[in-house]
Amino acid sequence: MAHEHAQPGVVLDLNTFGGSTSTAVVKEKNFEVIRIVVEAGKPIPPHKVEGPITVQCLSGRCTFFVGEEPRELVSGSWLYLTGGTIHALESEENAILLVSILFNRTD
Repeated sequence: MAHEHAQPGVVLDLNTFGGSTSTAVVKEKNFEVIRIVVEAGKPIPPHKVEGPITVQCLSGRCTFFVGEEPRELVSGSWLYLTGGTIHALESEENAILLVSILFNRTD
């Protein structure tokens, strides 16, 4: 069953929102927030997005690659990347990340 997106002014518990699957929390024309579940042993291959992003680790631990440089993310840590930066993820334990993306869409 698909989850509804967050509604303005409504408090969410990000520890349980979306359960064990990655879920879009907010999806607007120029702004997107995704709760990403990184499963142990299931890497997310290198990719990039057009706009700047922030990544906050809500729980667990994972390795976040900025290009080929590893960065360890643990619960409570935060990372910022400019748009177009290639990044990837891998983890030896389950982790939950909150990713915010800004877009400059004019259409």
